[in-house]
This record gives sequence, structure tokens and C-alpha cells, in this order.
Amino acid sequence: MLGEIRGEVRFKEPLSFHTSLRIGGSADIFVVPQDVDDIRHALLFAEREQLPVVVIGGGNNLLVRDRGVRGVVLKLEGCLGRSEFHGEEAVAGAGASLSALIREGAALNLGGLECLVGIPATIGGALAMNAGTPDGCIGDFVSAAYFLYPDGTLGEFKPNAGAFTYRAFHFPAGTVLIGCRLRLHRRPLSEIQKDIKQRLKHKKSSQPLALASAGCVWKNPSGETAARMIEKVGLKGKRFNGAEISAKHANFIVNRGGASATDVQALMELTRERVQAHYGIVLENEIRIIGE
Repeated sequence: MLGEIRGEVRFKEPLSFHTSLRIGGSADIFVVPQDVDDIRHALLFAEREQLPVVVIGGGNNLLVRDRGVRGVVLKLEGCLGRSEFHGEEAVAGAGASLSALIREGAALNLGGLECLVGIPATIGGALAMNAGTPDGCIGDFVSAAYFLYPDGTLGEFKPNAGAFTYRAFHFPAGTVLIGCRLRLHRRPLSEIQKDIKQRLKHKKSSQPLALASAGCVWKNPSGETAARMIEKVGLKGKRFNGAEISAKHANFIVNRGGASATDVQALMELTRERVQAHYGIVLENEIRIIGE
């Protein structure tokens, strides 16, 4: 079945090449599908061989442990990468870039997603974690999501009130997200561009964009921000080997060179312990951690 895949199939592929943190061991079987049929072949192969399947997008909110990932890793970035616009709606594939979608919509005087500007994600990744900012999340705009079930059949899911929660999308277990339909609205290009420019300027001034990171590590507790709590307990700038809690934004861990997943997790454990001791609050991961 792997031989029927028209995309790329690699063995023992270093996942450090595929995460924004530049950290991680190898995937036993790494598949970059060309289309939905390739995803079907990979899923059927994994089911036949009883192998687990992990789906990744751009690897931007992801920590891969140092011993890598057993089974099959499906990378959807680049596959299902098109977006189409119909009236005030966009239909986007899971591998499409969120930033590109926002730009393409703006060129057609279609706005609404400006609150998501600067989030480095594929549509699939953004959906899976309900990516967003204090101004809104992608789930606010989704009218339908599309899935591939393990047996290769397609499914459509129209989100209800509880489908999207803070940094989570509760979609059918065992399925692969392949795209969605998003509600947009008419807005002059000049207004969209002004909004985008202001948001990117703020992001550049407040986040360590020049260094390898995976975005926010922790979810914000109710009524507080994780960054402020971490700074208050004296961990801003704390370093283990090549991993550092950013001195610019304490909810980021950056790779200053040569960091391992073990280094990052050591910083995370220290942070969780220190914040719990000081505030009585247990921080929850926003970053996704996979592998052994």
C-alpha cells in the first residue's frame, strides 16, 4: 500500500526538520501525501499493520520527544494546500497556510480573520488546536469541517456550540482533518491591510520571532496570563542547555542552539512546579507533545 502513494515516503526521517523548534527524533515512517488518495493508502497501511498514525501540519506548536515517533507520521503541509473563495466563504484544505488564506481573502476584499494574523499554522493545525488570540479563534468562523475516516470514507461535521473550546477542537476520534469552510465578510483592502500591519507590529515587538520556538507553551488560566505568572516566579530567561524561557515573552521556550526535547521538558516541569507552588494553579500545555 505504501508503494501506491504518489507523494513522498521516507523511513527514519528526523522530525527536527519538520518542527519550528528544530527538535525531535525520527519518525519510523514519514509520509508527505500528494492528495486524499495518498492519505487513504497511508491509513489503510497503518490499519493493516496495526501502526499508530500521527498527523502534523507545519510543526509550529509541536514538541517531538528525542526518541522520535513510532508508526506513521502524516505531514499535510503542502498537501491539500489550496483555498477557494465563494461569495463570503472560503473553502480551505488542511495543508493550506493560514497566513496565505488571510492574504488571498484580503486581495478579494474579504476580511474577518485578521485576529489570526501572524499565527504560523496550516489550516488543519489551526483547526485542531482552535488557534487564536484574545480577539478570536478560528473556530468562530468555521461553518463546516471535513474529515477522512480510517476506512477512507469522507465525512462532514457542522460544529455545534461545544465543538470548539479553548485551544481544542473536539472532532471525531481517529479521523484526519482534511479541510474546512470559513465564514468571511466584505471589508475594504485598505482597512484589512492597516489592521494586519498593526497586529504584526505588536507581535514583532512582543514575541521572540527571530529564534526557533513553538509559540505559546502554556494555556492561559482564567483571568490571568501564563507569561505574567512565569515572569512573577522568576523564570523569565531561565535556561537548560540550549533551551531557554524567552526573555522577551515568558510563555515561549526558544531553542538557542542544540536544545533537546529533554531540555524543553525540564524547563516545562520546573515552570509547572514553580507556578503551582506560588499560585496554586497547575498550568496546562498548549504545546502538543508527541513521541517517545
